Amino acid sequence: MTGPVRIGSLPGLVTFRHADRWYQNNNLDAIAPRLGIAWSPFGSQKTAIRAGWGISFDPLSSFQVTAVSGKVPGITLQCNSVPGGSTTTGCQSVPDIRIAQGFPQQLAPPSIQPSSLLGPAPQLLNSAPTLAVFDQTLKMPTVHEWNLSVQQELPGGLVTELGYIGKRGLRLFRAYDINQIDASPILPSFLIMQQNVAGKCAADGSGCPTGVAGKPVPLVTSGIVTSAFVNSSQSATDLSQNAAGNMAGRIEQTTLAARLRPNQQFGTITYLDSGGDSYYHALQLTVRKRFSAGLLVGLAYSFSKSIDDQSVDPVGASSGGGLSTTNSRTPTDIRNWRNERALSEFDRTHVVTGNFVYDLPIGKGRHWLNSASGVANQIVGGWSVNGLYTHMSGEPFSVNSGVRTNNYSHISRADIVGTKPDVHYHEAAGVFGPVVFDDPGAFAFPAPGSDGAGRNIFRAAPYWNVDISLIKQFDINERVNLQFRVEAFNAFNHANFDNPRDASTGSPSTTSPLFAQACCATVAPPTTQSIIQTGESARIVQLGLKLEF
Repeated sequence: MTGPVRIGSLPGLVTFRHADRWYQNNNLDAIAPRLGIAWSPFGSQKTAIRAGWGISFDPLSSFQVTAVSGKVPGITLQCNSVPGGSTTTGCQSVPDIRIAQGFPQQLAPPSIQPSSLLGPAPQLLNSAPTLAVFDQTLKMPTVHEWNLSVQQELPGGLVTELGYIGKRGLRLFRAYDINQIDASPILPSFLIMQQNVAGKCAADGSGCPTGVAGKPVPLVTSGIVTSAFVNSSQSATDLSQNAAGNMAGRIEQTTLAARLRPNQQFGTITYLDSGGDSYYHALQLTVRKRFSAGLLVGLAYSFSKSIDDQSVDPVGASSGGGLSTTNSRTPTDIRNWRNERALSEFDRTHVVTGNFVYDLPIGKGRHWLNSASGVANQIVGGWSVNGLYTHMSGEPFSVNSGVRTNNYSHISRADIVGTKPDVHYHEAAGVFGPVVFDDPGAFAFPAPGSDGAGRNIFRAAPYWNVDISLIKQFDINERVNLQFRVEAFNAFNHANFDNPRDASTGSPSTTSPLFAQACCATVAPPTTQSIIQTGESARIVQLGLKLEF
C-alpha cells in the first residue's frame, strides 16, 4: 500500500512512499454511548415523558477507498501510440505502415517502469494526472443526537406527542479539489486588461484610439503569457464575463510560469477530509387515532431546519468523488468554506403527512345492513378506503453565474442586482413548462475574483401529493379471502415541478438558454421505483388482486 506525503504543504516536488495505512488516525476515541429515560409523572398511565442522547459514527465506505486507491500514480501505465503521431513517453511508437506491410501485432514493453510515475514532474494542466488522497489526520465522522418528547393519551382513542429532535454533525466527510486554481495572482493583470478593453484598446494595451494610452499588463511584460494570448477571442469572452478563474485555468494549460496551482505535478486532486459539520433542529407533532370502529387516522407535522457546508456524501455516487465544475456537491471556493455554510439542499421547513384507513360501515356486522349475508353481503360489505397525504416545503437551491469568476474548479454563484427576486413559478411565451423567475436581469456576473451571492438562498415550490386506494374484500371461507384493490397514486394528477437544479429541461445557470426553467422532471420518482413513498409525477391507477390465506 502506498500513501502520499501531505499535498500543498511542502516545498518542491512530492512523491508517494510506502505506508501501512491510508491515513494515520486509529480513532481510538470512537466511543458511542447512549442514554435514554422515560417517565410517567405522578404515576399517570396516560402521560409519558421521554428523553435521550447518543453518539453515532459513519465508517469509511469502500467507495472512498476505491477513489483513493484507483488514483495512485504509477499503479498502471497505459501506452497510447498513433501511427505517424504522438506516443506516450516511454512507450514504443507505431510505424505509419499498412497491415499488409507487416503491421506489428504487439508493442514492445515500455522503457520506463510504472513506479517512476509515483513522483511525476510538473506538467501543464491538460496533461497532468489526476489524484485522490485522504487527509492523513482523517477523523471518524460523528453525529450527536438528542431528543425530548411528551406523549399524552386523549379521550376517543387519540394519542398525541410533541417532541424536539436535535442533531450535530462533526468531522463529516468532505471531498473537494485541494489543487484548486486560484485567480488571485492574476487579478491585477485581469483588471488592467478590462480597463484597456473599456478604453477601446486591445487587452494588452496596444492599438488604442488617438489620445488614449493603454496600460501595460504585468502578465505580458513579465513574459508569462504573450500578447496573442491576452488578445485572443477566448480572452475577450473571459474579460466580458469577469471570468478571471477561467483565464487562470487557461494560463495553467499554456505555461507553468504563473504557478496558479498549489501542486503543478497534478491536475485535480480530490481530497477527502473530515472537516465538515452540520446542524439539524426539528419540532415534531403527531396525533394518532388507534384503529377502532373501523377508523384509523394519523397526522404528523415537523418544523425543522438543517444547515451544512456540503449536503451530500462526497463519494457515494462515484468512486471519482462526483466533483465537477457545475454540480452542487462541489464547493465553490475551498478557501472560503464559510461562504458554503447554508441551508442543506434537502432542507424542508414544513412537512405534513396524514393517513387514514376507513372500513365502510356497510354489510354484515357493520352499522348499516348488518344482517346482510350471502351474495348481498359479498356486494355491499367488505369495502374500505385508504388515503395518504403529504405536503412539504420546497428545497433550497442556488443560482449560478455559469462562469468561473474566482477559480477554475467551479463556476461562481450569480450576483443579485437590487433586491433578491422572489421565486415565482409561471408560464412564459415560447417555453414549455414553468419558469421560476420573472426577471432574468435580476442576476449578474460576480466581480472578478469573487464568488457571488450565498449558497441555497432560494427555495423551490412546495410539494404535495395524495394517494387513495379502494379495497373490496371477499371472504371465501374462514381461512381464505380475496382482496380487489384500486390504487390511485397522485390521485389529483398534481404536477410537483422541481427547481432548475434538478429539472430535466432547465438550468440554474444564468448563461444557459434554459435558465430558470423547471420542466419537466417532477419531485416524484419514476414508476420503476417506490411510488408509494413520495407519490407519482402523473396520476397512476393500478388494479390488483390479493389472495390471503
